[in-house]
Amino acid sequence: MNRYFNPEDLAQPFGSYSQGVEITNASKLVYVAGQVGAMPDGTVPEDFEAQAEQAFRNVQGVLRAADMDVEHVVSMRYYLLDRENVPKFRAAKDRVFGDVRPAGTLLIVGGLASPDWHFEVDAFAYK
Repeated sequence: MNRYFNPEDLAQPFGSYSQGVEITNASKLVYVAGQVGAMPDGTVPEDFEAQAEQAFRNVQGVLRAADMDVEHVVSMRYYLLDRENVPKFRAAKDRVFGDVRPAGTLLIVGGLASPDWHFEVDAFAYK
């Protein structure tokens, strides 16, 4: 299983992530393409937090299709359009990921591929 860690001699994380994730004996690797808040029927909620939670659920869906789940994620990249949504992004992530704290990078970007999208996330997982 992954070992999530935060070295004591570094500043501690500013959110629900780990500074490092150690992988041992990987037998399966999955790269999850960028996921947005599109529902299974293709609709996209207008609310940022609903989009973020659905994007995380979409990551989880890709992982489950590979016989994995969120505890196998070691790294994620998050793309937000607006810095003021950081607390909502963190709340949505915590609802889906719970105590799992993969390494991550949070970026505030000028836009995504569709003007309806306010959040995107990609992931790397191993089992």
